[in-house]
Amino acid sequence: MNARRVRHALWMAFRFAFAGAVLVAAVALVFVGLGSNYSFEWDQALRFLDWYNRGLVVTLELFAFSAALAISLGLLVALLRLSPWGPVRDLAGLYVHTFRNLPALVVLLLFFFGLGQVIQLRTIALFGREYNNIFLWGVIAFGVYESSYLGETFRAGIQSVHKTQVEAAQSLGMNYLQRMIYVVLPQALRVILPPLTGTLVALVKETALIYLVRGIGDLTDQTRQLAVPTRRPYIFEFYTILVAYYLAIVIPMSALSQWLESRLGISRALRRGHDG
Repeated sequence: MNARRVRHALWMAFRFAFAGAVLVAAVALVFVGLGSNYSFEWDQALRFLDWYNRGLVVTLELFAFSAALAISLGLLVALLRLSPWGPVRDLAGLYVHTFRNLPALVVLLLFFFGLGQVIQLRTIALFGREYNNIFLWGVIAFGVYESSYLGETFRAGIQSVHKTQVEAAQSLGMNYLQRMIYVVLPQALRVILPPLTGTLVALVKETALIYLVRGIGDLTDQTRQLAVPTRRPYIFEFYTILVAYYLAIVIPMSALSQWLESRLGISRALRRGHDG
């Protein structure tokens, strides 16, 4: 058993090292290709790291609030999909299949220029920071979109718990909520965690789309404001720094997702849930 884990760890390390080497080689080729026609100004570009750090804070806030909403809505959708009442299951299924079949950008546009024009959300203050109407609609749009995926993940995880476990809890006098909290969800986490982290990785990357709708000072928006050719000609450097920031966020999350998948495994029930 230990030997197999060591081999797996070595294989994962080799994969990441190989991928890193390919990435470094690709970047090096780009730099070599630009070298003769482009004058690099890294010293100038790196002076604006404070801009990126402010954008990083906004991106992480947008991700955190959107993830919290997506997880909450996803769990609710999963429970509705498992409801004994057919009309409730149908409505939840319609919700899931509608948003899962739309591009994230389309959902963002729908909320901003559809509902956002009808309902003006008030600026709220949390933890000493203020979040305006644009930020809040972004949270709602990303949260709703990702909840359609997480709903199926949670549903498959819940269904992976053997019914005898539920029947045993019921025989002990537990009500529905108690069975879910103390029996079903703790066991379902083994199945839910790997794809959950994968969905959160996708959410981090999707937050970059918000700058196409309206700037809120996130990482991509901050870079766009800096990379104005008429003001600062070193555009390539700015976008390279942006890439580095996103990789610093996403790579550890992706590694965690792969580690959880190999460590915990994904049940057949989960695969059926995604296929359905």
